[in-house]
Amino acid sequence: MQKFCTIVVFKLLFEVMAMAQGAEGFQLRGMAEMKSGEKLEGWVRFERETMILTEIEGNAQHQFTAEQLKEVRMQVEGNPQISKRVPGLRGHYYSTPELSGKMIERVDAQINFRWGTAAPMSGIPVDRFSVRWEGEIETLNEGNYTFHLRSDDGARLFVDGSPVIDRWRPQAESEHSGTIELEARRRYPIRLDYFDGQVLAVVALSWTPPGVAKRLIGGDRFHQGFSDEGQISAPGTGIFLKGGSFLSGAISEVDHKMVKITYLDGKELRISRNNIGGLQLSPISSSHYKELSEWDPGCMLIGGDYFESTLVSFDQNALRMRSPLLGKKDFRSGQVKFIKLRDFNKNKANFELHTKSGSRLRADWLMIDSKRALVKDNSFCWINLDPLDVVSVYGIPEDDGGQGDR
Repeated sequence: MQKFCTIVVFKLLFEVMAMAQGAEGFQLRGMAEMKSGEKLEGWVRFERETMILTEIEGNAQHQFTAEQLKEVRMQVEGNPQISKRVPGLRGHYYSTPELSGKMIERVDAQINFRWGTAAPMSGIPVDRFSVRWEGEIETLNEGNYTFHLRSDDGARLFVDGSPVIDRWRPQAESEHSGTIELEARRRYPIRLDYFDGQVLAVVALSWTPPGVAKRLIGGDRFHQGFSDEGQISAPGTGIFLKGGSFLSGAISEVDHKMVKITYLDGKELRISRNNIGGLQLSPISSSHYKELSEWDPGCMLIGGDYFESTLVSFDQNALRMRSPLLGKKDFRSGQVKFIKLRDFNKNKANFELHTKSGSRLRADWLMIDSKRALVKDNSFCWINLDPLDVVSVYGIPEDDGGQGDR
């Protein structure tokens, strides 16, 4: 077994080095928050059990352990997929005034709209609609910033998670202001909610920075920001590792030693069956997850029935299970929701890593920068991810018992 593990590790490290050769020019930018409340932004990387952050202004370097880290949200800059994004805030336009219903997304460079009696876009009604803009705002100087929000009807503004203006009510066109103290040349999370009731629709956002005259906020100050939980795919198909991690992807092959999973755009990962607790063939609820972690090996059918058994064979179209009482039984893959191979629980770990594709990995240590994302799962499974897929990393408290989901 030791020889096999060593071969896998060297193979993964070789793949990481090969991937790095094609990733020159990328930088991993992060917005980090410590458990102490301290917030920092800069270039980040992980080396085993430590996060290293280099500030963008001044190049001061900081090191934090898993015990100190609360969360860091990341994106790779220099990636063509990111570089092509236009500046501005991501707007979600809804067909009701309650920020619900049919939704259309677009990026708006400025918030300065006087729709009057016209619809904001095709597919959204003339009246009784709402919009939520989200992203980040980049400051100029240090000091008090006054934001000015003009609207007809209701609107509310949050900066760095704090409410700055709240006029969430029907009203004629009017302007309201609020002030917040911000540091220089930093990006802060910003959210603006707006709803239209009847007749006219107006919304505009301006600011008065320290020492600068009042003006509309330009598109160069708005950024779509780091990927957040709302952009992460909900777990669909994938594998549960015995330490409680979930690796998202399409299960393409299973034999008596390995499970092959297709990850992102065709990248294949092979995971030893010794590390796997279960195969998820369609989404399951958190309550089913808790039940499955306590049950004996078997398979859960789409209708909710559970067949205690062991897996004999699996392919894309059919699978065979064996029960001590009923013998072998064949199922079409579309009939089965989940196959439990062995016990799995959220064991102790230092970090929890989230990806856009829906993975939730509990890790003992990480090797992450703009060129690689090598994860040592807490069940001693080595996973080589695409760094462009990594969204956030959480430090897990020492007293965390592994219960519940983030």
